[in-house]
Amino acid sequence: REEIWTRFKDASAVVNKRYQAFFEERKAREQQNEEAKTALCERVETIDIESATSFRHWDELTATVLTAQEEWKGIGFASRRNNNKLFARFRAACDRFFNAKAEYFKDAKERQNENLQLKTQLCEQAEALKDSTEWKKTADRLVELQRRWKTIGAVPRKQSDTLWTRFQQACDYFFEQKKKDLNDSRHAEQTALKAKRDIIAEITAVGDDRT
Repeated sequence: REEIWTRFKDASAVVNKRYQAFFEERKAREQQNEEAKTALCERVETIDIESATSFRHWDELTATVLTAQEEWKGIGFASRRNNNKLFARFRAACDRFFNAKAEYFKDAKERQNENLQLKTQLCEQAEALKDSTEWKKTADRLVELQRRWKTIGAVPRKQSDTLWTRFQQACDYFFEQKKKDLNDSRHAEQTALKAKRDIIAEITAVGDDRT
């Protein structure tokens, strides 16, 4: 009986030792996972959303969040007590980011559509002026339109180049016509001046002959 009890006690001790080692190892692993998940929560929570004022910046921040989400998938469970809390915290941080991003893109799209209307109006005004021959008045007006164009923000990318080309062509056409008219006027003045000089030369020559 004593021998059997000793064998049982020794076997139980081995099992208990392995059992204890298993749970200590699992506890340590869960602690590491908890620390890793907490770090990911903090990484997403500390993203400075207010500093994101361009599409490119939002894309960079989005890459950071997506990387954090991929890392999260590769981390095992934390302790049962904290695992669900950490997941809820991480999800809330991600939701906060993507909600802010969606709001920014919505506002940006509305601003771009407003800018599209404003720049389209400038195109129409420039096109209405391009055939004018009131050179000084129209030139001043077009310069003012060009100044206003620079103060208006971005429009949807797919329409940006087409709209700018339309505006530029209207302005360029006017100023080319203005330049051409100026050259024609100078040529006419030179022709008239030469004719006057020729007349003066003829009169002078007649006077010389009489002398």
